[in-house]
Amino acid sequence: MKDVIFNFQECVDYCGFDNLPEGLEHFYALYKEERNYFMERGFLQEVFERFNLPTEKQMLITDAVEMIESDPKLFHFSKFLVWDMCSARNRCDVDNYKNMTPICMTEHKELYSLLLLLACVVPSMELLKSRGVPENHYINIPFQPMKPQLEKLVHGDVTVSDFPWDMNFYTCSIFLMDRFLFIPCRFGDPFTMYRNKDTNKVIALRHAGEEFRRDGQRNGINDVYDSEGSFSSLWQESDGEISANPINPMGFVERDLITISKREWEVALSPGDTLLAVHVPSGPGYNPERLRNSMLLSLEFYRTYFPELNIKGFWSESWLYDSRLSLVLDNDTSNIIKVQRQFYLYPIEEGDGMLRYEAFGDWKADPKEVELKTSLQKAAADYMSTGARFNTLSMIVLKEEAEQVGQMPYITTEDIEHFRQMVDSHLR
Repeated sequence: MKDVIFNFQECVDYCGFDNLPEGLEHFYALYKEERNYFMERGFLQEVFERFNLPTEKQMLITDAVEMIESDPKLFHFSKFLVWDMCSARNRCDVDNYKNMTPICMTEHKELYSLLLLLACVVPSMELLKSRGVPENHYINIPFQPMKPQLEKLVHGDVTVSDFPWDMNFYTCSIFLMDRFLFIPCRFGDPFTMYRNKDTNKVIALRHAGEEFRRDGQRNGINDVYDSEGSFSSLWQESDGEISANPINPMGFVERDLITISKREWEVALSPGDTLLAVHVPSGPGYNPERLRNSMLLSLEFYRTYFPELNIKGFWSESWLYDSRLSLVLDNDTSNIIKVQRQFYLYPIEEGDGMLRYEAFGDWKADPKEVELKTSLQKAAADYMSTGARFNTLSMIVLKEEAEQVGQMPYITTEDIEHFRQMVDSHLR
């Protein structure tokens, strides 16, 4: 029997979701009924057996799935959500989906977010299979977050702590290439990168209207302001030239404008372009060689199986990219610094919360109140005791430079020297 089709607003009002992604109605209009079930029962049984889930928890999940399927409107809209989630990452709609609780469910509504993720696994794998992607690239992806999630369930906690991040795995959208994870994203930061047609040199020009401290970081980062030495970025363009503030690849914006000729320089990256976001799993092997290999593998993978995506390069943000770490770590032996030097770094509006969390265990940790055990903890705490602060930075590697990772394709010795002259200049 064919399901009754309901209009979008009718479903939204009935289900009671309050945090659906913007623009979802457009994709709802494209949706066509494909399945007569919300979750494939064979897969569900595989999950039960794989994780040795207690019988009462199996019954809880099964009851909740049957409750969804017994409600025509919720059933229909849930199938649409699964369909859309399985393709959202390839549209680069990153972080649009959040936890959802349907008010129309009289029981088990707190399980809905987890069930929605679980329901994405089989159709996502089917989509990859139809593309010809070898099974070894995705067969284990969704089970990585599933194990800790179901362990929480056994102890009575059904919440999904990071729905957008876990969605990458349940929808088989993130891929491990050698050492690093990759997923498509849309570049959206306010600058444009240019490449010189003769020398291949790359330069990033910041867009107008942003305020920076004299050290080239965003004014107000870590609640630190530079009232006397701050400057605003400018962009002056004519038919033949562009004058703007360049971004030093060590991760700060220069105060002095530079001028480039449009005849000599061409756009290499602009907002809206598609990049591969790089994520760093914990463990050994964080070095330029593994990074280069991972990047080259990922470019070949997406060229082969996702040819419709025009990948321009790579993007990521992390505390690991903060060029200030080069002031406190051994530049000759630290893999953190060796990897940093392969990137075109640039400042963003994130302070040192990520470093405090990764190094000291809490987003708001005070190093003075933490027992310092590692050399990184001690070095970072000593630097922060002077009143200086770290920043989270972002990076770009264009696909043309992937082969050169390991050879510092963007950062020069002059850039490093200029960074050392400018760093913390607002504190002097």
